[in-house]
Amino acid sequence: MVFITRFFAKLSRGLRLATAAACLFVMANGFAAGIHPHKAGAQISESTISISARFNVSLTPSLEQALQNGLSLPFTYEFQLVRPRVYAWFRQLSGWFEPTATLTKRLSYHALTRQYRVSQDGLSRSFATLPEALNALGIIGGWNALENNTVTRDPSDFSGRIRLRLDLSLLPKPYQLAALGQSDWRLESSWIDFTATRNDDGQP
Repeated sequence: MVFITRFFAKLSRGLRLATAAACLFVMANGFAAGIHPHKAGAQISESTISISARFNVSLTPSLEQALQNGLSLPFTYEFQLVRPRVYAWFRQLSGWFEPTATLTKRLSYHALTRQYRVSQDGLSRSFATLPEALNALGIIGGWNALENNTVTRDPSDFSGRIRLRLDLSLLPKPYQLAALGQSDWRLESSWIDFTATRNDDGQP
């Protein structure tokens, strides 16, 4: 009886360890690559609605290899207006349900300087390591997604959502075709909802 009790105790302990190891394996692989939303918010002034957000970005081995081989990777922020509901509904219909606003950053690697570069609207910053570049890629601040603010000036009447994704449509055609059906080339976050605060001085 004592032997059987000890046997099942060891078996139970072994199962717990195996389950824990399996969970760690899933977590390690689940967070090894992807885009994960961290936080987002907005500030409303008399003339603009400025959005700030942060995403944790990591690349799959295939994307990292393509980057090392000279491919520039375009990542697009997409903003959707949620409230005021009537105005948001009108914007979705008039824009054929496209995002209310988009902004694209490009990640590239320069072999001669051995530096990574994040570019946006003709401006770029260089980084010594990939994690530093990905950190900069995943942060956006003071994005005037609605420059001529006719939506609302009341923060309590505003909400939106934002996501970040690898924009395959902006890749060269051969890479677009190669990415078809390749799950490790599809990198996008879930939507993250956010509200706004009032910025009386108009500065983001």
